[in-house]
Amino acid sequence: MTDLNPRPWYVLDGLADDYRKVAREGGDLRMLRALKIIRSIIVNLAIITISLYSLYRGGDPTFVSAVSLSTLALYNGVEVADYAALAAAFAEVKQERD
Repeated sequence: MTDLNPRPWYVLDGLADDYRKVAREGGDLRMLRALKIIRSIIVNLAIITISLYSLYRGGDPTFVSAVSLSTLALYNGVEVADYAALAAAFAEVKQERD
């Protein structure tokens, strides 16, 4: 990373540096991005399915909704931070190659 183009505050420097290292060693950041999106969709659907099934089986709606919504929020927050680092690394590697 250059000092002329600092990363935004929400991008984790260590994670973005790791992704840049992967790209320099021949890794495909586009494929990694696609896999992360697919993984995120699958995990979100699994959390929603488990929550709906537990409601169907008679679970307490207050408890199930609180736990499932907080789990979804936490997981998606982590995914957004990870995706932001990947996007920043992708942009930095592209800028280095140009």
